[in-house]
Amino acid sequence: MFEVKKRGACTRTGRLSGEGWDIDTPNVIYPVSERLRQQPFAKLSLKDRSVLVLGEDKTSEAFSVPDYSGIPVGSDCEAAPMLTARNVCVFRSGVSPEDIEQVRGEVDLFVLDNAIELFQNPRDFVGCITRIRDIIGFQKALYLPGIAVPNNLALLCYMGADLLDSVRTAVLTREGYFLTCDGAWHTSELRGESCSCAACVDGDSDYDRFYRHNMLALHSELQRVRARIGRGDLREFVEYRAKTSPKLVEMLRFMDHGHIEYQELRFPVTGRIFNATTRLSMDRPDVARFRSRVLERYRKPATPSILLLLPCSAKKPYSESKSHGLFRKAIKDSGARILVHELIVTSPLGLVPRELELFYPAQHYDIPVTGHWYEEERKLVNDMLMEFVGNNEYEVVLDHLGEEGFIHDIKVVETAADRPASDGSLDALRDKLEVFKSAKEGKDWKTRTMEELASLARFQFGAKAESWLDGCTVKGRYPQLCIFKGKEQFASLSSSTGQLIPALCGAEELAQLDTYCVHIHDFRLEANLFAVGVKDADPEIRTGDEVVIVRDGELVGAGTAQMPASEMLESDRGEAVRVRHRVK
Repeated sequence: MFEVKKRGACTRTGRLSGEGWDIDTPNVIYPVSERLRQQPFAKLSLKDRSVLVLGEDKTSEAFSVPDYSGIPVGSDCEAAPMLTARNVCVFRSGVSPEDIEQVRGEVDLFVLDNAIELFQNPRDFVGCITRIRDIIGFQKALYLPGIAVPNNLALLCYMGADLLDSVRTAVLTREGYFLTCDGAWHTSELRGESCSCAACVDGDSDYDRFYRHNMLALHSELQRVRARIGRGDLREFVEYRAKTSPKLVEMLRFMDHGHIEYQELRFPVTGRIFNATTRLSMDRPDVARFRSRVLERYRKPATPSILLLLPCSAKKPYSESKSHGLFRKAIKDSGARILVHELIVTSPLGLVPRELELFYPAQHYDIPVTGHWYEEERKLVNDMLMEFVGNNEYEVVLDHLGEEGFIHDIKVVETAADRPASDGSLDALRDKLEVFKSAKEGKDWKTRTMEELASLARFQFGAKAESWLDGCTVKGRYPQLCIFKGKEQFASLSSSTGQLIPALCGAEELAQLDTYCVHIHDFRLEANLFAVGVKDADPEIRTGDEVVIVRDGELVGAGTAQMPASEMLESDRGEAVRVRHRVK
């Protein structure tokens, strides 16, 4: 049996278990032979094609890996067989989905036998792994033999591997390579002490030292990967590790450019602060999803007719920064504030409407601020802005970015002569806006706030929720806002995630709109909802989304999704929704 313990985007920690044994994943199997010694830190070993779980008291055989008798490496994958033995299926990349489907219910672990061959071609390897993971599902473990070394372990786990082995590391050691998480160096190139690990400090013979060092390096990287999955920042770690090898960068780019749907489905809609320090960060699935939803889901508030482009700030959320405080004062002093819609221009997100500044990842990223934009970043912003103004109608667009000619695909009025926060630029912004001074400025700002919250609701829950907040009022001071319908609380705004959190009253209306609903079987909801009880789920649901729970068309609860909809339907174990409200 395989059970997920902690999800981390495309990967997870889990537990693979059988009669009298269990294995934590991700994990590394260490083959043992006359030439390959058992490592003291190893929890798993492979001997005579039997995987052994090493414990303090006893050693248990977990499973055996069937051999392909008479089929040499490099044979025709399309004609390759698929062998099963004791909850294990060994297959080659050419196996058909129908063949896998026939054994999927009986198998907990799938072994890709020709992983070594595929790994030589990054495009083929990425395509195969994502295809296989989609076929076997998220509740099965995947073993990729013969390819793991310290610097690629994080990426392999990120792609979906649960088990790996030390075979490739041992082969490279025999060839005279010294391995670290930053790459490989031939031992002839080493000068003096290269490491302070136990193996290098003990001063064994060269081969023994390098062998122990390389195995320790692989083991240490495994611990880092597990920790990163637990913290929810494995993607950032993978970007860092990928830079150690052109092949790894190729694989990550193929993942991002050719298999973004595979990743986005598994990426949560909430998360921790991350550093976007490389161009690889521009294609992060959570970043790409934010950009696409700004264009596809988002629609501006009804009242404003002036689009104001503003630069981002190092401090998040932007409104708490000194520069944005100055921008907002100039806007207020102009007398046209109620007509102004603020749009923050930033990399890697592209465009962030002010009312989305709390929504992940808008307040959760950090970038190096140099004032220099790469050409691909400029193109991203201009392409997005063209589509954005096509979806949202404005009378005029004011460019307060402070860089002449940055926006070139639409007609703009530039208001920043130099630095956007300089006195001269702020005066110019105020003077331009005074022309649009409006009698509406004295009207109730709570109406405008409700319009912004309605735009946020559509962004969060999709087009079906466009009318969700109709007839509601708002109380509180941003960002501590509570929404009411009559005298009953309808929803609230979370300052940490930027999401609207439905109360039971709001959840009832979301259920009626049939959006972000999890439908359950006929049982009484007493606590959190587990996957075994899920009957159907809105395919738009991702980990971290606010959802409503429905039974036979009636609301029974609301809470936060702990897995995407596809996994809720596939799984028969694990927490699907952490329930916040239940109908009594």
